[in-house]
This record gives sequence, C-alpha cells and structure tokens, in this order.
Amino acid sequence: MRKIVITILSTVLFSVRLLAQPTASFNYEKVRSLPTMRWVCPEINKYQGLLASLKSDDYKTYANRVKEQIEPYSIADSPDHKYLLTTAVFTIENPMFDIENLNAWLVGWLKKKEWAKKLKYVGDSGKVIQTTASFHVSSHSTFGTHNEVIINPTLTIHVVEGNKLFVTFSTDSYKYIEKYSDGKTAFTRILNVGDMFPLNQKSLYKISMAKAYVGTYLNFWNTIADLGIDLNKGFSRDTKLLSQLQYSHSKDSLIAKYGEPEKVIAGLGKNLDIHNEMYIFEQAQKVVFMGKTIGFKDILSCKIIDDPQFIPGKTTTGGIGFSIFGMAVGGGETKRTADKTIHNYVVDIKIDNLSTPFIRIATGQNEYKATEIASVFEYILRHHGNNNPTTSKSKDATKRTRR
Repeated sequence: MRKIVITILSTVLFSVRLLAQPTASFNYEKVRSLPTMRWVCPEINKYQGLLASLKSDDYKTYANRVKEQIEPYSIADSPDHKYLLTTAVFTIENPMFDIENLNAWLVGWLKKKEWAKKLKYVGDSGKVIQTTASFHVSSHSTFGTHNEVIINPTLTIHVVEGNKLFVTFSTDSYKYIEKYSDGKTAFTRILNVGDMFPLNQKSLYKISMAKAYVGTYLNFWNTIADLGIDLNKGFSRDTKLLSQLQYSHSKDSLIAKYGEPEKVIAGLGKNLDIHNEMYIFEQAQKVVFMGKTIGFKDILSCKIIDDPQFIPGKTTTGGIGFSIFGMAVGGGETKRTADKTIHNYVVDIKIDNLSTPFIRIATGQNEYKATEIASVFEYILRHHGNNNPTTSKSKDATKRTRR
C-alpha cells in the first residue's frame, strides 16, 4: 500500500523540489514587520460547492453524479484497482516560517483531530508528514440489519517550493460491517473501492456503498477546510521562529554593547528567553538579568534562602478495624507515609540602587542552580565589589505546612 501511495503522489505532484526552509535567510526585524501569513486554497470552495450541487435524496444518483465529476485514480500497472484521491494545494501568502515549526504545528493539529495513528515523517528530506485514521462514512439500515462503512485513508502533507502546502488524501478500500438488530456484528469485510458501486454498477450493498463513496469525498474536503481555517487562526505567524530570532537579536545586541560574556547562566524554562538567562560581562563589569543591567560595584550582598514546605505523613488503616486520632483500633493493618520536605530555594541579591534595591531569583527545588547563581555574585563581591562578601546559605529556613 505504501508503495502505491508514493507512486500516486509522484504522479500527482509531478517533480517538485522540497525545501528545508521556505526562505534563504531570516532576519528578526524583517519577520516582525511582515504581514501575517494567509493560507489560501480556492479548491476548497470549488469542491465543497460541487459536492453540494450534485446532492440528491437518492444516494445512488448522488454517487453516480460525483463519479462523473470527480474521476477515481488508478495507476498504469493496475488500471482496475481504483483509488479515491484528493489533492489540495494551499498557497501561502507572505511566507516566513521554519519548516520544523510548521511541521510541529501540523503534527499537533493532526493529533487533536485523531490522526495520530501511524503518524510519521517519510521521503528523502524527512519533512513529509504521512498518517492514517479511521472515519465512519456510511450508515444504512435494512430489514433486520444495520450496515456501516469505515475508511482508513492515508493523508500526506508537505511544503513545496517554500510557499505551497500540498495535502493529499487517498484510500482504495472500504471496511464494511453488517450488524444484527441487537447490535451484534454479523460479519466484516474489506472491499476494494473499484469493485463497489458506483464504479461497479452490479456490485452488492449499493445504497451503503453509494453513501460511502459520497461520504469519503465529503470527509476529505471537510477535513481540508478545517485545516485551512485552523492554519489561518493558529499559524498566521510563526511565533516560535519570531521568538528564536528575537532571542538571537537580543543576545547579539548585548554582545555588541558589552563584549563576549565570561559566563552565561541558563534559565530554568525550556524556551529560549534572554530575560530568564544571566549574562556576566567581567570586562564591562556588568550583570544583565531580567531586563536589568547591574554594575559590579552596585552589588551589596547575596544570600540563598531555603523556605521549605513541610508535609507531614499520614496514617491509614486497612482491613478490619478503624483509626481514632491516628491510632489503630481493632484488627486493621496501620500504615504511615513518611514526612516530606519540599525545598524552595531563593537567591536574594541586594543592590545599591533605589529603583532596583533587590532582586529575588526563585529556583524552586533546584539547589544547584541557586548555588551556581550565588557563586557568581560571591566572585564579583570578592574581586570587584566595595564590600566584603556576604554570601551565605540561610540556616534558619522557615517550615511551612500547606493549609
């Protein structure tokens, strides 16, 4: 099946060159000033309008009309093996994004839409997203039975030439389920699309398959329409790229102003944010942190404070018996969980500056990070400060119990 799908894609998409990125280079000021992206696909209105115009209360008539307007696909090696295939092309207006960020957004969108089954990257570039999912496309009741048809289409998404997003659906089979009136399954069959109505006018289950034929195309184009709406809402600007560029721009500006930093202390968060990092410029005698610039000689003291939360253990009694005021009575088995202390480390830095007299840096349970920060200020006080170093670790940590 995978080989067939790749053959279909090669035929439909022709020879196109996949780009790792849609633009040759990125610039923060350029990206920030660009208009938002728009994802445009005229085929959505065209095909949804076509499917609506062909509608008939008689599903066999409806399916035959769709077949005449949207031709099934087959490959040269197997002309009788038919595929229901749809390819939509989104033109990206004002494209400025990183392909990795776009693909991450698309993967998240697919998972929310229950397209997580067998989701993977394929192709030589490793940038093509391919996945499958199950959709109910037909339901029809007859005397004593209820028939359902499910499809498991393959969906492929990838960027072409930097400003086009190709979305391709294909399926070559139906899963036909017949149930008794009591809900029990009579049988399940996998049926090739080409052997079923309306492609084969003499096949069985005509009404069920007519509904499935129409329902498949409706499902395809409704999904594409939803993708277009959500792209325009959720990825009109590559905010992650903008954040990355802003980070690099801010860092380059600091280096241009103060020179290369002697030390950089990374923040606790996963995202790049220069305000969560501490830059120490020994030659310029500056510390830059949280949007503040502090001169070495303005640093008065630094202290690590641990303000822990104490959680007492609990006594529980299981089996026969009961507990009164924490004491087991009767034959029950008594267990007690251990007391727990959750540390909360804070680095307090006093500054000889009326606008910023002190800075508090919370590191939570990360004692190493608190010690790393304090050690830097201890070094500054020892070698560059006007005062004796007063860095210390508080011995009188206050215990708090959650109420």
